[in-house]
Amino acid sequence: MAKKLVMSFLTAQGGTSSMTIDAPRDDLTETDVREVMEAIITENVFTTSKGDLAEIKSAEIITTSKEVLIEEE
Repeated sequence: MAKKLVMSFLTAQGGTSSMTIDAPRDDLTETDVREVMEAIITENVFTTSKGDLAEIKSAEIITTSKEVLIEEE
């Protein structure tokens, strides 16, 4: 199964911007993610076309699995 951490932010212009991290650590906590997201906002690390990142909207780990039905060799 593949995992991704999706961090979503509200922007200064009222939009939403998200970033995805592949294969996050299994032991991540809400506190870990919140601290990183707050640092990204405070340090103004990223510029978006929707304005500066202003607030934390959400963070979620998405787990996906794949079932191969046909595989050509």
